[in-house]
Amino acid sequence: MKVNTIQFLANTSHMMSNVFIPIFARSLGASFFEVGVIAACFSLATFVSSFIFGKAADINRLRPIVLVGLLTSAIAFLLQVFASNTLSLAAIRALVGFCMGIYPAALTVYVYYQKESIGKFSSFGSLGWMTGFLVAGFVGNIRYLFIFSSLLYCISFLAALKLKDLEKPSLKVSYFSLETFRKNIATYLSVFVRHTGAAAVWAILPLYLAFLGASSLWIGLIYAINPFLQFLIMRRLDSFRNEWLMKWGFIMSGIAFFGYSMSPNYIFIIPGMFFVAFGWSFLFVGASQLLMGRSDEKATAAGILNSVIAASNIVGAILGGAMLQLYGFKETMAFAVLCSIAGVFIFKILNRSFLQSIT
Repeated sequence: MKVNTIQFLANTSHMMSNVFIPIFARSLGASFFEVGVIAACFSLATFVSSFIFGKAADINRLRPIVLVGLLTSAIAFLLQVFASNTLSLAAIRALVGFCMGIYPAALTVYVYYQKESIGKFSSFGSLGWMTGFLVAGFVGNIRYLFIFSSLLYCISFLAALKLKDLEKPSLKVSYFSLETFRKNIATYLSVFVRHTGAAAVWAILPLYLAFLGASSLWIGLIYAINPFLQFLIMRRLDSFRNEWLMKWGFIMSGIAFFGYSMSPNYIFIIPGMFFVAFGWSFLFVGASQLLMGRSDEKATAAGILNSVIAASNIVGAILGGAMLQLYGFKETMAFAVLCSIAGVFIFKILNRSFLQSIT
């Protein structure tokens, strides 16, 4: 299916560029805190874009939004080649984040209205992450990776030209309505808290792996384990109860981050990658399917989920950089464990309140 190809290529492109951004930022003179700020700039732009274009996808045709997002992403990714200092890298990463936020909600809803599997579609994103990590590990040179990433987005755009326009329900959507967010607050808030901890880890994990002795190749290989497993797991989750998936997604995430904090060298990060693969697979597929089932404004619901993830990336990246600067690697991992524990309790309490309100 063309949308799975687009999902795979776009996510490959994103991860090829993303994995070495912290190390690239350090090579340009960024402090640990500035590494977090650069990641936050990317996420802030994604947050704004995901919300705007999630709403737009409920009002307008899906295909043009997907095309615009892919084409502008190809241009933005190429511009990363020209980053020469901390400020220029932060500005260009913000542009990349905004462009990347344009198309995902429209593409997800396109899959939903085609009556295809959300889990299978999501799994191709994870396969793209794995491929991107492996290519990044083997290539190593980040400026070459920026060019290759742009090329893959160009190919995605060409593939998207063959998508047909879909008939979908006509909705009157207000850009200022928070009804969809309010109805799904249990899902959004719990994912936000868990992913804030995760983002704190991802913002500094390449530096942690390098600190533990990993080469660029090993960093790419270790990163590839998580999305490869996600690709296998997500495809098989459609029949599970969504609330169950989310609960165990939080628990397994906490186990993973605890494992990271106890690792004496980079090889011991690998078992944690297994747990985080199950954790995120359960959590993301469960949350996506729950939102689609409960919401009339489906693109808006998907767009807000992307915005929530982006918002948690903002907070998590800043906290990750600040905690590393002030305390250390292991303390940052412990923070992520606490966020996962908090996430499961928030979801159970607020979701129970929602179910009681509709009965």
